[in-house]
Amino acid sequence: MAFIDRTEIAVIGGGAAGFAAAIFAARQGASVLIIDKARRPLMKLRISGKGRCNLTNDCSDQEFFDNIFRGAKFLRSAESRFGPHDIMAFVEDLGVPLKTERGRRVFPVSDKADDVASALLKEAERLGVRIRKGTVTGAISVNGEITGVRTEDGDIECRSMILATGGLSYPATGSTGDGYAIAGKLGHTVTERYPALVSLKCEEQWCAEVQGLSLRNVSLTCRRGKKTIYSEQGEMLFTSDGISGPLVLTLSSVIAGSDMKELRTEIDLKPSLDRETLDRRVLRDMKENSNREFRNSLGDLLPRSLIPVIVELSGIDPSKRVNSITSEERSRLVSLLKALPVTICGTGGWNEAIVTAGGIATREVDPKTMESKLVKGLFIAGEILDADGATGGYNLTIAFSTGHAAGIAAAERRNRKMNAIAIDGPGGAGKSTIAKALAKELGYIYVDTGALYRAVGLYALRKGADTHDRKAVAALLPDIDVDIRYVDGEQRVILCGEDVSGLIRTEDVSMAASAVSAQPEVREFLLETQRDLARRNNVVMDGRDIGTVVLPDAKCKIFLTASAEERARRRYRQLLEKGEEADYEAVLEDLKKRDYDDSHREIAPLKLAEDGIEIDTTELELNESIKAVLKTAKERLGLD
Repeated sequence: MAFIDRTEIAVIGGGAAGFAAAIFAARQGASVLIIDKARRPLMKLRISGKGRCNLTNDCSDQEFFDNIFRGAKFLRSAESRFGPHDIMAFVEDLGVPLKTERGRRVFPVSDKADDVASALLKEAERLGVRIRKGTVTGAISVNGEITGVRTEDGDIECRSMILATGGLSYPATGSTGDGYAIAGKLGHTVTERYPALVSLKCEEQWCAEVQGLSLRNVSLTCRRGKKTIYSEQGEMLFTSDGISGPLVLTLSSVIAGSDMKELRTEIDLKPSLDRETLDRRVLRDMKENSNREFRNSLGDLLPRSLIPVIVELSGIDPSKRVNSITSEERSRLVSLLKALPVTICGTGGWNEAIVTAGGIATREVDPKTMESKLVKGLFIAGEILDADGATGGYNLTIAFSTGHAAGIAAAERRNRKMNAIAIDGPGGAGKSTIAKALAKELGYIYVDTGALYRAVGLYALRKGADTHDRKAVAALLPDIDVDIRYVDGEQRVILCGEDVSGLIRTEDVSMAASAVSAQPEVREFLLETQRDLARRNNVVMDGRDIGTVVLPDAKCKIFLTASAEERARRRYRQLLEKGEEADYEAVLEDLKKRDYDDSHREIAPLKLAEDGIEIDTTELELNESIKAVLKTAKERLGLD
């Protein structure tokens, strides 16, 4: 498989959650690539809070969870490690001073969302996070573990993928639901999604007559049957087809997915006055305006544009003199002021919804790490999760806290060691013989990776290609089908359906293998085959770059070596035992040339891994070498 790029962690989505994940992963030393299809990163954050960026809420932990509609229990772990006050400190450390306004809403002092976006971009750049514009179409997984990302431009190799594509709200910013499809293909449950923190449509035609009217200090109550599901005091306004404003946005999240026909919603225009007090107030106003027509008597009680609506809904003759209004009519008026009905019939669309209610089921995600419980190496953060809250900075808090958890966990994952043994070293050091003995002793599977390169070399020779010609060899790769199988516990190399295990051990194939193994196209072609074997099994794998490139996370890395002269003598004896003609000096010369080529090649040169252990077998017999390697392996694997 040819990759157009590679990284340790691929973050899908360049929003608040994606950047938080990328920054905290990079701070742990991980290489991170953000892939975002929007025309510029952090588009949604730039328009949040009406362009001012209400990035969090300066509240207590309990107050935070009181304002979460879905996913509160799931969010507790992430919020406890990176909550509102941690977010504030994080952003201010990036050079953006903050302020707290009414409702404990936190904004940048500059009132510019772009300042927050610029600070996040600058920090990501400082940490070496790369940003690539593109559209992700899927994930590449092998045996339930992420190995890459599929984009419209080609595949990108990665060890972990953080899905932070956002929901469906504000699609113009790039949130078009792509992440749901990706997660769904990987087996995740995606719940029904609804526009939330959005205006509500009402059946009442009079809403259009008062559109633009803003009401302060009113109470909005919604009931389902006899149960009150929402009742809050604050601000709201009327639109051409319904209602909006802070109270309404919150209500829209509470009732997301509900059957609107079951709801009964009322506006208390005078919540500070109980019914008896309001009745006395209305009676007093009526006495002061006793000779006026009813329609002209409500100026001290209601906004001008709302008066005709209330007059009509009260059923009182608009031209009736106030002193003629009956107590029963006055009672109807008071009831209307305390419970002005609005019949909700729908919500505004995705283009105006601030967040998405619903998403990837949180029961399938680890709340501490945001890692998928279904796919290893898949992390999920932000609005794409089935978790959302009220207005006031709570949803951006969710994005930052889950992104923080995902980024740190993904970075820590790269430090997890494979339960594998990687044996590297020059030709003739006894790698294969010792690796086979080690595998048998430990009950591991032996993987001779050199056999894969030998198979490619054999194929090139059969096709008459110059094995040193990169273009010629690369042109052959699409037609090569090479695999390792195990028959009665013995490794067999299958090339295009043919068992070539015995044909790849000749000297000409060895030289061809050395030539093709130096070519990046060949190494990339075989890399995933080798890693897949290590993911699925406990393996002993030998070669020339196993510990440095193929299995950098192996628990045990051993570099076997011996003097060139000793290795040449061993190879010379092997050839004679096989009945082949051999010249020691020629064998030594070929071995030294191969050593030079292997250690000086530009791609994955032969060398000791930083955390590897070198074992020199020049003075050791074979059984002594096996014992030395076995002792080291057991120590590294904790098997003593």
